[in-house]
Amino acid sequence: MLLNSKQPMVIEEFSVIICIGQEKGVPVMRVADEFAHPLFFREGEVIEIKDEQPFPHMMQHVYFYYDMIEREPFPWDDIGRSIPAVLQLWREEKEQLESCFARRDRRSARAPMIRALSYLLSCLFWLNGKKVTNVRHWQEEIGALPLKPVNGLERLQFIFERCDVYHSFIQLCELFEETGKLAYKQMAINKRMSR
Repeated sequence: MLLNSKQPMVIEEFSVIICIGQEKGVPVMRVADEFAHPLFFREGEVIEIKDEQPFPHMMQHVYFYYDMIEREPFPWDDIGRSIPAVLQLWREEKEQLESCFARRDRRSARAPMIRALSYLLSCLFWLNGKKVTNVRHWQEEIGALPLKPVNGLERLQFIFERCDVYHSFIQLCELFEETGKLAYKQMAINKRMSR
């Protein structure tokens, strides 16, 4: 199909709109209002999707990418594949964060902390067999999840409020550790039930 250079092509996929824009055919994504949160996206923000990368690497460039595009295979349907891959992304961010906090460089730590926080939220939802649907009201969404770390909501609140301080980094490390354990336990249960 040929695109008229004056008319963008708009494809509606659930709550996300993906447009093939006028500028050199570069795809852009308009972020749904449910994903608008001061740490992640502005309301109505439009993001360029320059190079599609294999799972899970798009999460490094666009928060909650796989939750927003809803393209099969869904990561929340195969936690045995998706969560370990995201935990590997976390380990890479963790190395960078350790270096930032060792230098007491809060400014440089902010972006990787926010990225890692988005990884954690995705893992928590996927662990529960759901996609992230609402970051704006994340407290209610996380509170309703049956599988989550002990006092996870309160600990996440601390991180959300002070995402660039060392104590938030420590909390994030612990939450990832606990979420990983919950995920591997759930994978073992799923494997046992599929026999």
